[in-house]
Formats: sequence, structure tokens, C-alpha cells
Amino acid sequence: MRVLWMIEEMGLPCEVVNAGFPPKDAEFAAANPTGTLPLLIDGDVRLTESIAILQYLAGRYGPTPLAVGPSETGFADYLQFLEVGEASLATPLTSLVRTRFLAPDDQKANWTVENLKAVYLDRLKLVAAQLQRGPFMAAGRFTAADISVGYALGFGEGLKLAEGFPAGLLDYWRGLQARPAYQRALAP
Repeated sequence: MRVLWMIEEMGLPCEVVNAGFPPKDAEFAAANPTGTLPLLIDGDVRLTESIAILQYLAGRYGPTPLAVGPSETGFADYLQFLEVGEASLATPLTSLVRTRFLAPDDQKANWTVENLKAVYLDRLKLVAAQLQRGPFMAAGRFTAADISVGYALGFGEGLKLAEGFPAGLLDYWRGLQARPAYQRALAP
């Protein structure tokens, strides 16, 4: 979703291929031996890390206001929150989902599951603090950092964690969801 959202925000053409979950297609496995999603194929380029894909798209097909340059105010915030969305927020949720859907029944509810939820909610405090400084994650405008963080908020909401969001986060997330490019990204 994160990658599709970026593509839609940039107005780039793309072909979306449903690889299933988990992907079992031999061609997909040859392009991405770990079997993880997403996979971006752009000519000879193969990328599997969503944040790297966002950076690649901005660099390869920009310039775009979705990227904050090194000379701009907010560059450090941009880098921080671009990474926070995946490394600090989505990663614990990925482990939570794997446990919820793949663990034996007697291991689906355990200390680790509860800790993963608590870690995610605690890390949202950083996002809430940033929103105290302005309406977006960086540079006073919507950027790929908002896509990264927004994806993680949607992931958390889908796992029924939104009731634990700090004040203001749900409003921020609703505003991101209202973006036309986000709506188009949901459609494929």
C-alpha cells in the first residue's frame, strides 16, 4: 500500500500484479527469493524494501515535493519519520500479524504479543510530538514521510489498536486517508 500510495501521489504509471499472500509464484520467487512484499521491478532494478522504494521513486522520477532535500528545513525530520513508519511502527506490527495468523493456537496470545502492541503504541508518542510542531511529519508539507507513517497508522488501526492512539493521531490519519491519491491506491 505504501508503494502504491507514493506512485499515485507522483502520478506514475504502473502495473500492479497480485502475487498473493504469501507469494508462491516461481517468477516472483526468482525476483525476490525472500518472498516478501512489496517488490518493485523497474527495468533491471529490483527493490523489496518499501522505504527504499519510496526513496528510489522520488529520486528516479522526481523532483517531487514528496521528498525533502538536504538543504531544506525539515530534512532531518523527513529522514527520521520516513524510517519511523517502517522500523519503529510497522516492524512490531508485522511480528504481531505473523503471530496472530501463523502461530499455533496456544501461542497466539502471549507476553510477546502484548509487548508488541505496547511497543507500537509507545512509539506513536514520537509521531504525536511531531504533530505538535506542525500538520505533517516534515517541512510543513505532505511528504513520503507522511506516507510511511500513515501506512503504519492504518496497519495499527486494522489491528484494532486505534483506541490507544495518542490525541490527534486519528485525525491526522483520517486527513491522510482523504487524499485522492490514497483513495486511488486502495482501488487496484
